[in-house]
Amino acid sequence: MENQLSQAALYKKSLVLRCLNGEMTTRQAAMESGIVQRTIQKLVARYKEIGDTALLHGNMGKKKASPELEAKRKKVEDIFLNTRVNGKNPFDGITYSMTKVILEEEFNIKVGRTWLIKVLNELGYKTPIRHRLSKKKASLWRERMLHKGELVQGDGTVFAWFKDGVKYCIQGFVDDATGEPYLYMTKRECLLGYVEAFRIMAETEGIPMAIYPDRAGVFFVNNRKADDGKKHMTQFGIMMENMGVDMFPAHSPEAKGRIERFWETIKHRLPNLFVLKGIDTVEKANDFLRNEFPKLWRKWFPVNPASDETFFVKADMNEVSKILKATFPGKVDRGGIFHFKGYKFFCPELYGKNILIFLNEKEGLWVEDRNNPNKRYIPRLVETDTSGNMPFVMQDLIERTFLKSAKPRFREVYIDIDDVVLSQVKRKKTAVA
Repeated sequence: MENQLSQAALYKKSLVLRCLNGEMTTRQAAMESGIVQRTIQKLVARYKEIGDTALLHGNMGKKKASPELEAKRKKVEDIFLNTRVNGKNPFDGITYSMTKVILEEEFNIKVGRTWLIKVLNELGYKTPIRHRLSKKKASLWRERMLHKGELVQGDGTVFAWFKDGVKYCIQGFVDDATGEPYLYMTKRECLLGYVEAFRIMAETEGIPMAIYPDRAGVFFVNNRKADDGKKHMTQFGIMMENMGVDMFPAHSPEAKGRIERFWETIKHRLPNLFVLKGIDTVEKANDFLRNEFPKLWRKWFPVNPASDETFFVKADMNEVSKILKATFPGKVDRGGIFHFKGYKFFCPELYGKNILIFLNEKEGLWVEDRNNPNKRYIPRLVETDTSGNMPFVMQDLIERTFLKSAKPRFREVYIDIDDVVLSQVKRKKTAVA
């Protein structure tokens, strides 16, 4: 029997024997071992009755799990190891928390987190997240805003979202009061990505009071001369001014910590979810990010704002769409042709005139006479040799607008698209009500 006792049990046995031999009292044994005196007294009494058995754990020799639990274990192991969607395992590189979420939401298997960790560890699996003490400078905690729409944080992050080694950028906004996201994926970080994320937010909730992004060139002009006395703004800045949205920059990632932590969370969740649901293109991802992901996020991390009053302002989306557009100057030659970053368009109605070229995801591409902007014109695409500096997101937009049945070859060149001469863009004098 003694060979079945653990080191802790053998130590307790030595205390019990010394008490029985009169070498010490149960009080002294309790003081020496740190065990409550009443426990020592019970051990002495039971040892007199049944000997070493008194020192064995009550579960020793019993079955460790019920048949039902063993069946659940085998099912979880089979799902974790053998699930494949388009040849990929959605549990590859997954966290314990996301495994639990998928098992419950997709397979209707409810499990305890501690039990699940034990099962996965016995399979030799470890979570990719390691909680170590960070050497980074600590940042002070800040209370959430009281109202929805009072402040939204803006940012974008590049990651291999489809687990295929190809990186794409998700751009978006996160409401400070609730943490609810409004997201849009593009090939690279660009103006149109933020425009479409803002459009999703405007259609879903409304226009926010203020936006808090970093100092990226999409949001702020960072190379202006300090003494020229002019107000320099990017296209996105002009859009926000026209809608009455305040915008001020964060000077460090820690300053907009909520959206930074949001990115870290979805990097450990979205890729596995994309694999599980067979989402492997930007178009499928954007449909999911718009229609399904916000519901999941609210379910995973429900946060009720301190106030029931919302600061989001509902607006006429037709008016909003007139503002949410990228703008570029151009000129139509006497043959009715104008060039736009390598593309050649035909617009005979405006031959010989200076024009403004507009793009957005909602309406595609159109032009207006710069001196008479009351009418829009839809040009015809006549050449697709994109040897100019055309960002992929704009190439894709033009392809879908003008070449729905064609399959042209594009040369992908990526630059910051916010290069319009802003002095040539007229700002609206009134904000969207």
